[in-house]
Parts: sequence; structure tokens; C-alpha cells
Amino acid sequence: MGDNRSFASEVRSELAGHISHGKHCCKAELRAIFEGSRRGDTFGIISNDPMVIKKSVILIKKIYSLEPEIRESNYETHVSLATGGSRVRQDLLRESVLEKNCCRRAYLRGWFLVAGTVTDPEGHYHLEINAKSDEDAVSLREVMSGFDLEPKLSHRKNHPIVYLKEGQKVVDFLNIVGAHVALMEFENARIVKEVRGRVNRRVNCETANIKKTISASAKQVEDIRFLIENVGEDGLSERLLGIAKARLENPEATLIELGGMMEPPLGKSAVNHRLRRLSEMAENLRGQE
Repeated sequence: MGDNRSFASEVRSELAGHISHGKHCCKAELRAIFEGSRRGDTFGIISNDPMVIKKSVILIKKIYSLEPEIRESNYETHVSLATGGSRVRQDLLRESVLEKNCCRRAYLRGWFLVAGTVTDPEGHYHLEINAKSDEDAVSLREVMSGFDLEPKLSHRKNHPIVYLKEGQKVVDFLNIVGAHVALMEFENARIVKEVRGRVNRRVNCETANIKKTISASAKQVEDIRFLIENVGEDGLSERLLGIAKARLENPEATLIELGGMMEPPLGKSAVNHRLRRLSEMAENLRGQE
């Protein structure tokens, strides 16, 4: 990221600047902001986030042409309507406000703006919305499930949360709510992390194979030296002696490389068979001793 802001802050900042053209979508988003910031049964917006306050005022003016009252109290800002409040409340709570697909997107956008967070994509994937009640959490899950997000419900300190933990689901959510700049940043970070993970797994696999090859080679060299010390080169057949010398002179070589040193060249299976035969002879000789 280009500054010290968290990824969640960048997402919320982008959503704060997203103003829908249609009033129907603006209503759905304003309803979510009211629901996500309410205290008790009061119908108003209470927040210490300037982005939430600013967008709430913009939406109220755009939809209803009303001038909301704004007052500061205990480090929080209260937005309320002295006139027309009951009419606005009744209008926003109508079921038809969330009928359209675009309005449900706006509704999720409003909820995330006022009560959502998401982890930086460089780490683990987690997006959540802190609901005000279990009823709100269930409603949020239903709306999100309508977009095939399949969110989970949980509680943290007795507060209900709706969350996503799969990277692709987080990407889908950002796309749904219109956070397209953040989506691209998330996708780029996810691609880098996945590529890095594949590279690390490949390196680890190759390292393990190298260690395995070195360990096997060391055992083969030990067995060959033991055989030569005890039975001499004359005690080995020409085929076994040839591969034995090749292994002693090239302890780091792979089976394929050893096969290429033989005349005529041998396949990996044939080389492995002869080395295994040498090891068996060494073990049998040790057993006799």
C-alpha cells in the first residue's frame, strides 16, 4: 500500500466516495448506515468516523432534500432529523427498499462502511461486519447469501458478526459493494502470495529431494567402500564394479547422471538395481561378520 493506512481503511474510503446514481440504491445504503450505527431504539446516526457522517449527510440531502441536524457529544457525532424523521424512517424500512439487486449491493456497502473491516491481503483472508443484533446478523447473511457468498455467523464478546474467510469470497464481496480499486490491490497481493507459496513449496520439495539423494548416495558410498575393503574389486562382477567406481568418483551425481557415465549407458532403473545389489551384498557381509 502506498501510505500507512490499513487495507480496511482504503476499502472504506473508496466506498465512502461511491454515491449511487439512483435514489433507490441511496435509500438502501442509508438504511444500512442507520441500522449499523443506531443506539437502542433511537433512529439516528451516531459515529466517530467522519466518512460515515459525511456520506450520511450527502445521502439524506440527495434522497429527501432535508438538512440533518449534526451535533458533537463525547467524541462522537450525532446525525438526526428534527423534521421529517418519522417519514424518513418509515420510508427506509419498507421491504421494497431491498427488492432490487443493485439496492442489495448498496445495502451491503452501507453496512461495511459503518461496521465492516477486512484484513490486509498480505496476511490471512478475513472480512467481517459487526452487526447490532442477531436479527441484523441473520438479515445480513441472507442478503450476502443471495450473492453466493455463504458467510458464517459468530459472536465476539457477545456481539454478532458476519464473516468471510476465503480469499475468493472476499474478492467477490469487494466487487459486489463496488470497491474495485481495493479489489485490484487485493487480487495483486493474493497472486503474489500464491506464487510465493508455490515457489516455496517447490524449493522445499527440491531441497527434500536433494537431501534424500545425498543421504542415499552417502549410504551407497559407505557400502561400496566396505565391500572393496573386505572382498576387493575382484569380488565384484564387472557390471557392479563399473557402477561402484562411478558412484565413488561421483558421490553427488543422480542415478540418471550415473547411467550416462556407463558404456553402454544405463537407465535409471538399471543403475538403481545395481546400487541396491551392492548395498544388499554389503549388508549380507556385515551380517556374516
